[in-house]
Amino acid sequence: SWKCWPCDAGGDVFSFVMRRENVDFREALRILAERAGIELSSSGPKVEPGSPSDKSTLFKAMAWAEKQFHRYFLEAADAQAARDYVAERSIQSESVERFKIGYAPNEWNWLMDRAASTSYSPAVLEAVGLIIKNEQGRRYDRFRGRVIFPIRDTQNRPIALGGRILPAL
Repeated sequence: SWKCWPCDAGGDVFSFVMRRENVDFREALRILAERAGIELSSSGPKVEPGSPSDKSTLFKAMAWAEKQFHRYFLEAADAQAARDYVAERSIQSESVERFKIGYAPNEWNWLMDRAASTSYSPAVLEAVGLIIKNEQGRRYDRFRGRVIFPIRDTQNRPIALGGRILPAL
């Protein structure tokens, strides 16, 4: 149990996580089970691991994409314009590392091509918002020619991406 004397709030470990992480009971239970290495059973329909309905897979796919964009920003020769832009905006290298700022090359299938050698299917990449499908059913990368800013949840997991089109492109 816990007690905050100044605000007179208190409760058990679940209410603490609910307040601290701003989540409901179900999510607090999942967070605590994950930290303790306990697998929770679900009474609902069974989600196939690796499918677009598997939250764990979606989190992993987003973390993988964040890493790809960040590495490209740091290492690729054609990301120089992105590095120059970030430097012009006075964003320090420590912030680039801390926030995992990245760059998406101006190509239609760069991320999809890289994902071909992973377990992340196009359906998973589409579910997480990294690729989109046109009216003809053709999939392509959502982010092209953009500086990438990962958006994190309260558990510091990347859950979305913001992108800034470079003025020169």
